[in-house]
Amino acid sequence: MKLRILAVVLLAAAASAARAEPTSSPRWGSFQLGAGPYTPDIDSEFGGNGPYHQVFGNGQRWMFRAAIGKSLYTGYGDLEVGFRTGYFRAAGRAVYLDPATNTYKTSGDDTSLNIIPTSLTLTYYFDVLAERYRWIPITPYVGFALERYNWWTNTTGGASKYGATNGWSVTGGAALLLDAFDPDLARELDNETGINHTYLFFDVTHAQMNDFGSSKSWNLSPSNTAYTFGLLMVF
Repeated sequence: MKLRILAVVLLAAAASAARAEPTSSPRWGSFQLGAGPYTPDIDSEFGGNGPYHQVFGNGQRWMFRAAIGKSLYTGYGDLEVGFRTGYFRAAGRAVYLDPATNTYKTSGDDTSLNIIPTSLTLTYYFDVLAERYRWIPITPYVGFALERYNWWTNTTGGASKYGATNGWSVTGGAALLLDAFDPDLARELDNETGINHTYLFFDVTHAQMNDFGSSKSWNLSPSNTAYTFGLLMVF
């Protein structure tokens, strides 16, 4: 009888200690690193075969992005406000418009287009199921952003141009919670670094980067479906 009472007391103490131990450190926000293919739709007004493709060709180029977010609400899912930036570069041979034939011809100068995208973001992560059930390690999310693409061009001949294009974007995606595959390692990482969770993410974005329809602006909207994948850390 005494052994049974002792066992019950020990189990109750263990259960109480387990409930008292936090599953993760206090949540502050997130940090994200990602990349995806990007081609600006500058040639849309030329029927798809304008100066951008003449200079830079049809090769695939990548835009790299980094973002940091601050949690506003964590009661049911996580609502974050954040800032995102990155870098894109395309290099090629400069062209000029031959007035005699009204066609673009290649010059001897090298040129490049550089873009630093900056964004103010608002993102909601539905992480309720991933946090409660190890066998559902998926967190869907949606986001909205106000965008500003700061750009400049350089040529070896000395000509340069710079400016900025404003716009907006909406994003939908899903993140795979890596903690579910090794909870002990995830707990150790949290204790040592404060990183609550680690995800791999994939999302698709629809962006309108044309100064809200201005006919005087470069159209830097993605010419194809814009997708991004990378690493997301919640801390």
